[in-house]
Amino acid sequence: MSQTLQKSKRYENITRIIQGKPATSVTTLPSIWQTLDVTGDGTNLSDAARRDYVEAAQLFNHHKTPMAYEAMTAIGEDFSVSAYPNFDALADTAETVVAQKTAVVLKDLFAEFGYDVPASFYNALLEVAESEKWMDMFKNKDQLMQDRLWDAVMHATLLVTPLGLYVHSVFSQHGLRFTHLMNCSCTVAETTDSAFTVTLDQELKPAYLQNMVAASFEQYGVNASTSKDARGF
Repeated sequence: MSQTLQKSKRYENITRIIQGKPATSVTTLPSIWQTLDVTGDGTNLSDAARRDYVEAAQLFNHHKTPMAYEAMTAIGEDFSVSAYPNFDALADTAETVVAQKTAVVLKDLFAEFGYDVPASFYNALLEVAESEKWMDMFKNKDQLMQDRLWDAVMHATLLVTPLGLYVHSVFSQHGLRFTHLMNCSCTVAETTDSAFTVTLDQELKPAYLQNMVAASFEQYGVNASTSKDARGF
């Protein structure tokens, strides 16, 4: 048996890691997920990612976790093409060295992930870089909905270790360090740390991303049920 076939056999139960577990019908999901299941109109999600993420939503809905409907709606709508930043214009509008470098980081990340990650993945990192200081979430009552979404996606990315390591490695290659603390404060800063390289297993990448979306649902539910009028940190 060739090494390629051996590898595929080894991973056959991982690449669709959520498949086969209890799930609700697509018709019970928010309308955005029913659209994603059929056409994906308004998004640039790949067909494979659409299938994986709808499956994750079906599983999440089965467990009836707190704020599940709000979580699925917010994250589903975050795949809208209009929600993503204009990557070509980022470098021109950046006002600091850190923001300029982060613009390059985001273009590199977009080259790897494209529209197969929620827009908040990019928007949160961009906002952190432009804040020029520690950015605290859940402090402004007027943006609680945004903070729930951004923090959920950020936590979820870091929870899937290969994705988190890859993101940190790309920042390091541009002389930056990204830090996200559990009190939901974040910063991007220049660093003299040695750059390092992490590569993603392309065969497992769909499973990593499906897990990230599934974790985003869970994290959003936690944020929504605990933040209330303010997070309290």
